[in-house]
Amino acid sequence: MTHPAHLQSELVAADAVGEVIEYWGFRKALGRVWTVLYLTGEAMAAGDVGERLSMSAGSVSTTLTELQRWGVVRRVWLPGERREFFEAETDLWKMISKVLRERERHLASEVKARLEEARAVLARAPQSAETRARRERLMHLVTLAGVGEKVLDALVSSGVLDFAAYRDVLAKVRPLAGQRR
Repeated sequence: MTHPAHLQSELVAADAVGEVIEYWGFRKALGRVWTVLYLTGEAMAAGDVGERLSMSAGSVSTTLTELQRWGVVRRVWLPGERREFFEAETDLWKMISKVLRERERHLASEVKARLEEARAVLARAPQSAETRARRERLMHLVTLAGVGEKVLDALVSSGVLDFAAYRDVLAKVRPLAGQRR
């Protein structure tokens, strides 16, 4: 039998992680379910997870499917059991790097591509001082998006974030903050 303090602590932690996950744009339930599985430290049946979190069977099933898709929960079979059991990924860096690689890196690439498209559109505009100034500002944004891609790549591949390599590029973008809008 699980001690009441363990259960209460688990629910507080599940809500806290759920809120962080929700802030990152995921459903809160993903964080809550993963946290219960992680803190329990053993495989649990979907029904037990739902009971623990007062979630419907359908909601737990949908959540577990999505968590499996992200690779942060896996299905396990226990000998002699007919029910399906699930356990949490415990390598926190593995989970975070997957999200960075598959979601944030994709976003940085999309932003850069759209900024380059904006630059191509601007290249067709009549040449003027305003056009040159806009082209320079767009170039700074494209460069910043490229730095974002490289920083995410470096972080995911090494697990270390060092902005020193990008200091010069970022210094070129910084002066724009003080310019007239």
